[in-house]
Amino acid sequence: MYALIQFSPVPERMEFLNIGLLMLVPDQRFVGIRFARGQSRLDRVFGRQPKVYIEAIKDSFENRLRQEIAKGLESGYDEFVRRRANDIRLSPLLPVLVGDAEAEFENLFDELVGDDDKLAREPRIRRKLREAFEENRVEMLLDKPEEVELPEYGMKVSVPYGYQNGCYNFIDGMRIPRNVNDGLREAGKRAMEGGLIWKHFQNEPMCKRLVVVGDFSEQSNGFYHAVSDQFEGANVRLYRLDDLRPLFNDIIENAELHGRIAH
Repeated sequence: MYALIQFSPVPERMEFLNIGLLMLVPDQRFVGIRFARGQSRLDRVFGRQPKVYIEAIKDSFENRLRQEIAKGLESGYDEFVRRRANDIRLSPLLPVLVGDAEAEFENLFDELVGDDDKLAREPRIRRKLREAFEENRVEMLLDKPEEVELPEYGMKVSVPYGYQNGCYNFIDGMRIPRNVNDGLREAGKRAMEGGLIWKHFQNEPMCKRLVVVGDFSEQSNGFYHAVSDQFEGANVRLYRLDDLRPLFNDIIENAELHGRIAH
């Protein structure tokens, strides 16, 4: 089931704009809540709106929504909608046929809501990685590195995070698709990028390497180990998205060594 999250500065006019999406898939234990980034469409439709206010009511609505979901929102959905009939409201719950809940959530969001700033959107694997770092309180220990230029290969590599542990590590996520051939192509691309980064910086005072966090949820352990062997040969370090404790520990230990954590 899904519902649209809608906004209007004058609700009594019944003119609303879709600004977010809620999706509930109980049999997959999936809860999706997402708001559009940016507000240029909102400003075009309703006139310029205070950004601080818009972000505040989004945060407040999401927090209240998550509290109600934890209590069992479905049974009291209509009452919750009635009580929240102000600047932000929920549409009626609508049925949807779901196989892969996360993929369907992304498709519905793109189709019915969308982001104003397309450049600001994160790939799903990067969002998962950011959420994992935030949840485990290590994101503040990481750098936001500049784009890596490899002029001899005519390449630039952009990654969201970096940290030092003797080498400087460029961290990025990698989602391995269900199709094995597509998975091999994605893994091969990352192995090549990582190998070229290592080679480019190998004669500099500090080595630099690519660290990849892979989502292998749709592949076998055998596939993961094959990719791990390939990455090791390219001097790329690989971690599983579902087993990030070793990476968290390494980030924290080296943050302490380099004075990023006060004792």
